[in-house]
Amino acid sequence: VEKKPLELLSDKKATMIDPVECGTWINERVGNNDLFEQKGHWSTLYVETDVVSFHIEYRRSDWVNPKCEFQSLDAWMTKVDGKMEKVEWNGILGETKEKIYDASTGQQILSDRSKLLRGADDADYEVDGPFG
Repeated sequence: VEKKPLELLSDKKATMIDPVECGTWINERVGNNDLFEQKGHWSTLYVETDVVSFHIEYRRSDWVNPKCEFQSLDAWMTKVDGKMEKVEWNGILGETKEKIYDASTGQQILSDRSKLLRGADDADYEVDGPFG
């Protein structure tokens, strides 16, 4: 059963630093349907499952006084169970699963997209559903 982000948050209220305050905030988000429209322009979600955990950040431009319209979604795995390590990964996760080193310098490549990824454009990694 796939859960929506607010359902996942609600399920974890008891484990939060301040369950009462967080519960109130979650209920406000549900009532206003505005999880990704916060005045702070930034939302951070932590998703934990038995086999993998993700840190997800959504950011948008200042909608009150926009200088440059943008939206940004960043996500990375923070924990991967050993059984996930043994299966084949595809897409951007598969391409970045192992460290990549520059052949001429021997230095780990951390930020040069053209050397880290096969796809030249963001569109190369777009999906139309949970499985591609």
